[in-house]
Amino acid sequence: MYKKGGCMKNKKIFPLSSFLMFLFVNAFCFEPVATCDLLLSYIENDNSIKENAINLQKASLSLDSAKINNGFDITLSTGNFTIKLDEENSNISLKPTVEAKIPQVSNLSLSASSNLVSEKNDFVANDTKLSLSVDLISSSNMERQITLLKAQRTLEEAQRKLKNQAVICEKSFYTELKSILNAIDSIISLQKTLYTNKIDFQTIKTQGYSTSSSTYRLAQMKILSTEHEIEDAVHSLIHSYIVFYKKCGYDISTLAQNIDANFDFYTLIPQDITEVEPIDIHNFSEDLYTEVESSLWTYKINSMQRKSQSNFSLAANGGFTLNNSTTGSTTIDAGLSSTIGGLTLGAGVSVPFSQNTASPAVTFIASLSPNKYKLNSITKQTNNLTEQEELLAIENARENFETAVVEYEQTLNNLRWTKQSGEESYEMYKNLELDLEKWYKEGFVTESEYYSAKVNAQSYYVKNIINTIEFIIYNDNIVTMFVEEK
Repeated sequence: MYKKGGCMKNKKIFPLSSFLMFLFVNAFCFEPVATCDLLLSYIENDNSIKENAINLQKASLSLDSAKINNGFDITLSTGNFTIKLDEENSNISLKPTVEAKIPQVSNLSLSASSNLVSEKNDFVANDTKLSLSVDLISSSNMERQITLLKAQRTLEEAQRKLKNQAVICEKSFYTELKSILNAIDSIISLQKTLYTNKIDFQTIKTQGYSTSSSTYRLAQMKILSTEHEIEDAVHSLIHSYIVFYKKCGYDISTLAQNIDANFDFYTLIPQDITEVEPIDIHNFSEDLYTEVESSLWTYKINSMQRKSQSNFSLAANGGFTLNNSTTGSTTIDAGLSSTIGGLTLGAGVSVPFSQNTASPAVTFIASLSPNKYKLNSITKQTNNLTEQEELLAIENARENFETAVVEYEQTLNNLRWTKQSGEESYEMYKNLELDLEKWYKEGFVTESEYYSAKVNAQSYYVKNIINTIEFIIYNDNIVTMFVEEK
């Protein structure tokens, strides 16, 4: 019997009919593998799971690289190392440099360099420079955040794909199993038709129709046609069943060699599928609906990118040079640089400290690109249009969520109605079968009436298992529609 959430291994469901050609006592007994074991093997053998696992590892490494590239960085260099060979005296010179960058602190950069030359077995340092530069107004910090957010997002999406692929595999597994059960149900229906055709044919023969009459031949053709349909259905079923097991990592190709008229197809029906409670779609937040969440993320990251495309920037730098080889003195240097649209401005001052002179040197630089202004204007208009598209995508995603809620509400209602109707019909036909079996043996009802009730009970039994699978598939669909809350 069909029981809620029950595991009914090794229990016969129905007595077998001598009239139903595929429901005789078994000549070959096939013991199906437990459904949970099949499912586990099905998932393990899915290459998409392995591919997504590799992509997850790559995404994790990419995030690590992004953190390194956008974190503290220090560079050490010897510069050009020169050896000058001379008959009287050899000369060695090098220009070592040290540079450190801290992107987190307004793109702060520190550097130091010097020109070391060997003279009379001693190193003399010239042009020793220490400098510092920092962005006073720039988009560098936001660009850094965007880079890290994108890398983090890639990792999160890889994690979601791996998780969802496992759910998709489960859904695919049960979808194939449902197809096999539908095929068995079709065979049961065809067997019932064959039985009815044989009864009709026997009636025609007893009525005295000749073998050459159209009535006789038509009834005979119905039997042959139904038998052929059953053969085709059985061949297709066994093919699907063997392929299904192969996907689960089991080779049961020898099963086809043992299928004959005595094979009991009920041995192929899994009886250990546990019922699940349907997931309530209202328990999920609208913002976690995959389409809505994705459109919100796109709008967020693109808004940051648009904001980072500033037409104005301001940077400052300062430092000093010891033993400047050009001026012969120590200088303190400072400067500002700025970009305003297509206009670039720069100014610097160098103040020497010397007894001979203390006159500062001031430098200016300016450049203008008129096309830059035009391009900035076009970019701004394009960004406005893109933002409107992104907001529209969010609106459409929310509407799709509302539609999905209604659709799955109705789907769940239909599944529950089918479950209740199927269980009631099965109990009715099962009880009727038991009563008619007794009355048939006592001669109060015909064989046709008894076997009609039997086949109907068999069919509803399979349909109830299919309904249990549909609840599992329903839950899988719901799970893949949403992302986990952070």
